[in-house]
Amino acid sequence: MYKDALRSGRTLGTLMLYGLCCWFATPATYAALALAFNDKVTVDSAFVTGAAAPTDIAFTADGRAIITQKGGELLVRRADGALLTLAYPFGGSLDTSSEKGVLGVVADPQVATNSRFYFYVSNGPSSDKHRVYRATLTPTNTLVVDAGPVVAASRGVGPGLEGPANHDGGGLSIHNNQLYISVGDTGANASPPVNKYGSCLNKGNGKILRVNLDGSVPADNPLVGVASVTACDSPTGPWLTAAPDRRIFAWGFRNPWRFWVDPQTGRLWIGDVGEITEEEVSIGGGDQHYGYPFVEGARVWGNVEGKNCNLGMTPSRPCSAPAYSYPRFVGTTVTGGLVLDTPAWLGVFGAAHYVVGDSSASWLRILPVNNARTGFSSNVPVDFATFAGGAPVSIRQGPDDSLYVVYLGFGAVYRFTPTTAACPSCATPTAPARLRLTP
Repeated sequence: MYKDALRSGRTLGTLMLYGLCCWFATPATYAALALAFNDKVTVDSAFVTGAAAPTDIAFTADGRAIITQKGGELLVRRADGALLTLAYPFGGSLDTSSEKGVLGVVADPQVATNSRFYFYVSNGPSSDKHRVYRATLTPTNTLVVDAGPVVAASRGVGPGLEGPANHDGGGLSIHNNQLYISVGDTGANASPPVNKYGSCLNKGNGKILRVNLDGSVPADNPLVGVASVTACDSPTGPWLTAAPDRRIFAWGFRNPWRFWVDPQTGRLWIGDVGEITEEEVSIGGGDQHYGYPFVEGARVWGNVEGKNCNLGMTPSRPCSAPAYSYPRFVGTTVTGGLVLDTPAWLGVFGAAHYVVGDSSASWLRILPVNNARTGFSSNVPVDFATFAGGAPVSIRQGPDDSLYVVYLGFGAVYRFTPTTAACPSCATPTAPARLRLTP
């Protein structure tokens, strides 16, 4: 998710302490749009301020937004800009060590009528650490959590999502009424890589999972009907053979912290955090092996104990190359984004562009999307904005067409709006009220 101790020498706790110094500063003093966009985009740095390690944002249909915070409390931003604090509602024992906590949220496709949201929460034992919960946000801004999680070992359709260390994932997306979940490989950092979980198809870690909105397994998931797969019992244990985790949709990841499903094509656009060499953005579908631990970005590490993507694996798939990768001196923690292609954003960029961030380097950059939406027409990124110390950890598009970026370092959510779409109703109150609610 963020810089891990091996690659940066700083733990998430250190990053959070750094962020504390920024929560009480004026966020606008850090804002710096690239010169080319100064007169094309309006930045609202006060959309949400004063958050405690925010991680993600999702929207209702009535102008409210819900913001997850790593430590467990949730924020509800009302349409008038007031912030309400909800006590941690998911039960269990929330683990906030390292990169764990309440890490992601996404709105139900029918949120306008059912007010439902899905949350990625680290509140179980190490062998079943990460669960996904469904909850309803009431008109009075309380959260009613469904009795059982949508994704957990207790569902009986796959093993628990392990979380003993870092690389915890936490991305959520919904496409065609199916829920996609990104899960990290649990760490075990080493170079060359030794963590096999991304390629062990009996484990949900190091994967993107796909389930129906009730947690059941879609009949067309790639491992449904497959009796036996390459497996393992621990990250660095021997290769084994076992029955598959049928929730798996795509595999071969280290920490696919943030991703997006293209509503036009169904393709995954995945930001996968690298080991020591490269960060990468991968674009593709399910039933694909995205390379790890055999490949990291453009760096080929080679076989791990005699196996590779299409050597000795069951099922065998070639390693899917990233659509874009960059070396660690450019940034060390990619935050996957999304494609901006609505009329207002086409007016800003001139064509459809993918916006991506790096939480360690605190930049946002854009890449032009090819006509088939399978990749980029150029792999030379253009600077969009840099917010020193901001640490962008989630990039979302709101129902108002604005781009929303969650900054862990600032404890804030910034709203980016094309100037042609700016309007008085988009204004944020100067000093919104803040209330604490206990569901």
